[in-house]
Amino acid sequence: LFPSHDTIKENNFIIIKNMTATKKTTIKPYDLGYRAVGSADTVVYTELNGLLNDFALAQDAADESSIDAEFYTSPWEIVRTGKPVKMTFTLVNYGLDELPPIIGGTYTAATTTAGETYEGVGNDFSSEWEWKVSYKKGNAGFVILRGSTAGNIKQDNKGALGYSITITALAISGSDNAYKIIGDPKTGA
Repeated sequence: LFPSHDTIKENNFIIIKNMTATKKTTIKPYDLGYRAVGSADTVVYTELNGLLNDFALAQDAADESSIDAEFYTSPWEIVRTGKPVKMTFTLVNYGLDELPPIIGGTYTAATTTAGETYEGVGNDFSSEWEWKVSYKKGNAGFVILRGSTAGNIKQDNKGALGYSITITALAISGSDNAYKIIGDPKTGA
C-alpha cells in the first residue's frame, strides 16, 4: 500500500504506521578513532584526542559532463563523476608512538640515556584505516569504511606543532559503499 509504511488490519480497519527513520540534526563531534579496515564490530577504535578546532567532513559536488547530440537543444545525456568524502583535521596533542600507524615513520621508545624519538618519512606516505567520528547530539556516528590517510607536519606562527591529516574515503572492495551513518540505538533510528 505505502512502501515506507507498515499496514496492519484490525477490526476491519487498516492502520498505517510510518516506518521511516527518525529525522535528526547531527552536531557536536566529540570523539575520533581509527581501526583496521573491515574489523569486526567488537574491535575497538584507537582514539585520537587533541584536535584543533578545524575538524571538517565534506564532499565536493560531482563533476558534470554534457553529451550533446545533433538536432537537440539540451544535452542528450549528462555524465556525473562523484567526488569522495573527505575528513580533515589538525592533530596537535599526540604521543610520538601514535604517529607511525597514521602517517608512517619510526618510533623509538625512551631509554635510560635517551628520550623517545619519532623519525618522520621524507616522502609521501599514506595508510588505510576505518575512521569513526562520534557525535553528542543526533546520530551517534559517521564512519569512513576505508580511508586513505595522509598527514603533513604543520606549525603556524606561535601555534602548536601538529599534523594536518586528510582522510579520503575509498570504496570497499566489491561495493560502492564508502561510508555509513550510525543512528542512536536508544531511539532505534
